[in-house]
Amino acid sequence: MTRPLAIIGAALMLGSATHAVHVLAAPPPYGSDDWNVMHPYKEWVTSQHDQLGRWCCDIADGRPVDAEIWENCQFPAKDKNGDCPKNTLIGTHWWVHITEKHFPGELDRWELVPDEKIIRKSNPTGVPILWLYQGKVQCFAPPDGV
Repeated sequence: MTRPLAIIGAALMLGSATHAVHVLAAPPPYGSDDWNVMHPYKEWVTSQHDQLGRWCCDIADGRPVDAEIWENCQFPAKDKNGDCPKNTLIGTHWWVHITEKHFPGELDRWELVPDEKIIRKSNPTGVPILWLYQGKVQCFAPPDGV
């Protein structure tokens, strides 16, 4: 009987080693860089919705992030300069950099922002803001003017 339990235990250990542990979100610590960006706009941060009308969540789930617009090409892939070959560009998408510094317990990674999660209204903070809940993008506000 101990053998099946050992296999289950090993599987649980492997699973926890390969996935981020999602911790409960908390507002940015007082005086931190994230707090200095988010706190003056708390009312705006807590009142946002994605394009489908779903709440973005609270100030505890939103953080300033690095974000970039990347091109998506049809096959073949990008050339050696990182550009799409002629007539193969099929669109651009926002990608966000998720880091442990901004989202404790999350693995460092770049993640695609689904189009319906992009807030198309003005972003008064002047920097990209990402709302992340249990490792999933809830909303993204690009910097103004983009």
